[in-house]
Amino acid sequence: MRYLPFFIILVFLGCNPIPKKDKHPDVPQLIELLKDESKFRKVTDMTGLSSLVFFNDDRILLKPNNSNSPVKIIDVNKNIVFEKIYDWEQPFYIDKQGNLYLNGKKFFYPDYKKQENFKTVVITDSLRRKSEELRELNDSLQMKVLNRYELEMLQPYGLKPCPYTIVNTERCDVFKVINQTLVVRQTDLFKSELDIPKTEIPKFDDDVLIGWRNGKLPSPDYLAYYELKKQRFKCDDMIMPKILTLKDKPYLFASGLGLYQILF
Repeated sequence: MRYLPFFIILVFLGCNPIPKKDKHPDVPQLIELLKDESKFRKVTDMTGLSSLVFFNDDRILLKPNNSNSPVKIIDVNKNIVFEKIYDWEQPFYIDKQGNLYLNGKKFFYPDYKKQENFKTVVITDSLRRKSEELRELNDSLQMKVLNRYELEMLQPYGLKPCPYTIVNTERCDVFKVINQTLVVRQTDLFKSELDIPKTEIPKFDDDVLIGWRNGKLPSPDYLAYYELKKQRFKCDDMIMPKILTLKDKPYLFASGLGLYQILF
């Protein structure tokens, strides 16, 4: 029975589970190719970062992966436009205009020097605090008071209580500005409305299974083969490099590697 999960994986793969050799050993790995400064200029790697957010100009927000590091906004020439430590227990929101909402303030695009206090309501936090206030009541009465409180709290924002369910919770998620208030009803406290279009890089050959990663369940390790402007390279299929345009110039982006200007 202990081998059952392994065989299930093989059935889903629907292909030969035996690893093969690299089909193009002479093609460089992407991680090595990026070191060639004649072909790529590094804007930022992903050291200490969880994600990048691309604005509608040449701005890039660098979101840290720990609460001790500041969030930064830089331009493609690495000049720092904005830098601030933020409270990870409060919502962090970027609207379609590039304004930032964090630490209970709104920072205005484009230079973020203008700021103002901004009301923020996190529905789950408000309900939890109210529940703590009612802990001396019996369960039935506590639920009745809590339900009435939730109705009254949501009414100014045109919202209704969300059914208690573990499926289709996305229809209950809210993270937007309503009546000059940032209203959040979801677990993740970060959201960006900005999403610069990215283009897939074409492949010149099919992916090849080169091995298996160890873990609770073995997972396949594929090598993917790409071609960009006649420059071929290969990388793990999970890296999924893409192309985007900032200030009319092409850049290569991969979530695990960072952002690089394409020079060729």
